[in-house]
Amino acid sequence: MSAFQVDLRGMVDLLSRNLYSGPRVYVRELLQNAVDAIAARRAIEPDCPQRVTIELGRADGAATLTCTDTGIGLTAGEVDELLSTIGASSKRDELGLARGDYLGQFGIGLLSCFMVSPEIVVTSRSARGGGAADSAGSADSAAPAVRWRGRTDGTYSVEPVPDSAADAPREPGAAIALRALPSESWLAPETVRALVEEFGHLLPVDIEVRSDDGAVTYHGHGRGPWEMPRGQAVQWCTDELGSEPFDLLDLDVPAAGLHGTIAIMGRAAPTAEARHTVSVKRMLVTRAAEGLAPDWAYFVRVIADAEHLHLTASRESLVDDDLLEAVREAIGEQVRGWIDRLGRAAPTRLNAFVAAHAVGLCSVAAEDPDMLGLVARHVPLTTTLGEQTLAELVALAGRGTRVRWTRTVDQFRALADVAAAQGIVLINAGHAYEAEIIAALALHPEALDNAAGIGELALVDPDEILDALTPATPAEEAEAIDLLRLAGSALTEVDVEVVLRRFDPATTPALYLPDPDLAGRRAQASSAAGAAASRAAAVGAWSQVLGVTDPFAAAPRPRLVLNRASALVAQLVAVTGTSCPANRADPVGRATPAGPRPDEATITRVLRGLYVQCLLTGHHTLTAKERAWASQTLSALLTSALAVPGPSVPEGTAPTSHQEGAP
Repeated sequence: MSAFQVDLRGMVDLLSRNLYSGPRVYVRELLQNAVDAIAARRAIEPDCPQRVTIELGRADGAATLTCTDTGIGLTAGEVDELLSTIGASSKRDELGLARGDYLGQFGIGLLSCFMVSPEIVVTSRSARGGGAADSAGSADSAAPAVRWRGRTDGTYSVEPVPDSAADAPREPGAAIALRALPSESWLAPETVRALVEEFGHLLPVDIEVRSDDGAVTYHGHGRGPWEMPRGQAVQWCTDELGSEPFDLLDLDVPAAGLHGTIAIMGRAAPTAEARHTVSVKRMLVTRAAEGLAPDWAYFVRVIADAEHLHLTASRESLVDDDLLEAVREAIGEQVRGWIDRLGRAAPTRLNAFVAAHAVGLCSVAAEDPDMLGLVARHVPLTTTLGEQTLAELVALAGRGTRVRWTRTVDQFRALADVAAAQGIVLINAGHAYEAEIIAALALHPEALDNAAGIGELALVDPDEILDALTPATPAEEAEAIDLLRLAGSALTEVDVEVVLRRFDPATTPALYLPDPDLAGRRAQASSAAGAAASRAAAVGAWSQVLGVTDPFAAAPRPRLVLNRASALVAQLVAVTGTSCPANRADPVGRATPAGPRPDEATITRVLRGLYVQCLLTGHHTLTAKERAWASQTLSALLTSALAVPGPSVPEGTAPTSHQEGAP
């Protein structure tokens, strides 16, 4: 049986350059090794010094760095096991270096230094007297010093360091020396200090950085925002996250030994990847952790330190295991509880939060049942009753109120007044994700404690609207037959069906019921056409799931409903009826002014103007033909206004030009 041939040089390069995201992590690995060593020494010497010193200088024209710790140190045998055998992590338990008290787990962190230095030199003296501590836990301070020298070509050497040598360490600990690669600046003092502060700010040890110009900086023993007074924590989050948080929540997950802060952001995009700041045993792991919070909590940023979360081999991200899932669930519960508490204790603040995140909350809730209930209870929708939550509307429907929703804003605007007058509550679901939320709630009624009325919520049906309107009597239909004929002829170019009904409010002379295709064509004329089409497609998919078809799709064409209760329509009936005298009285007893009847061209302009008015009331985009009709109607109105005689002029007074009138 043959053994695998290993290219040691290639292995070193692979691990040092491809395991880590970049050279900057070498400082973290140095600090982690030092902190682990100090923790191991504390186990046998509780009062040992806890100090890490980084000295920066130059030698032979290259920048140098030496990181010295007061840790447990290494014997010659331990050096060979830990530093010279790549991946031999199983030996760490025997040496007391793989327990949960330590950051390191894989025994390969030191290889990151090869990304900034062609050589790593470790000089160490063990606090355990040449091996492990005795049964009493005592240490032999007379252990010999040892030096390990590793190179990027895959070779290494181990040699003892005589006590008489000038560079022999006098106390237990380890010193790791690096020399900068040509043209590299990773060992520059300003770079090293910045990295030490970033990675080691929270570490519970004294860290000194000394440079050959005499400058000394001190690091470590810092506090996280969860350890600060609230005002300081808010400022810290503002500085670190780029904007002031809407609120801060305390985070405590005992199973993971996790303590931290949940920042509720006032501004956050649901499409942006949420990035969180995570430390493990107070060593910064990453400022871009993913998957720490639930996907629906896109507006959350977590800053936390954990004792027990598991790291990947590079120690730059978290292992997505059951423990991390438990943390996600705990964070989700914290955020849900915060929203519910805010709704009860500070509804004004909740409204402000919802206003800032309404679209994002809905976008998540449309696909995440966990978020659906929160949105249904707290995100208001525009209705004919004013702002109402979906939960409130479901409750209304459950008590017998007809609650309907529109797929487009145009439909809502066109139908709102009439529907309200007929006792129908209309929901404007034409904005982003609102229709999807309604459909999602039908699929997941369990999201609400009482969703009995969800089955009564329905897409508005034009036939239902028509059925709610009072039909014209046979006599009214007969006397309006000429008007309906003229209207059909006047509007034939826009292919609209004209019908007669009587409805409230009487101030509304006509109602326009668009078909969805026409609504879509009009929407495409705006800059939001793409978004509108996407939403329509998404809702269509939901409709297929629910087995619901769009009632507007069954309408063969749009309809213009003339209101017989309107004085204007009554007058049109009067002046178009072939059997009616010019002085015919309208249904409310008012007489139509005597005089010649308007000709058919005038009636046509009035009907087209009425049609355009309905479109404008519903905020529909006008076609070129409809814009031309609007212009003609306005011109006719202006001409008519000028033709009306002005007030009488006292005798002897010369009339002004505008008083003379027009022929």
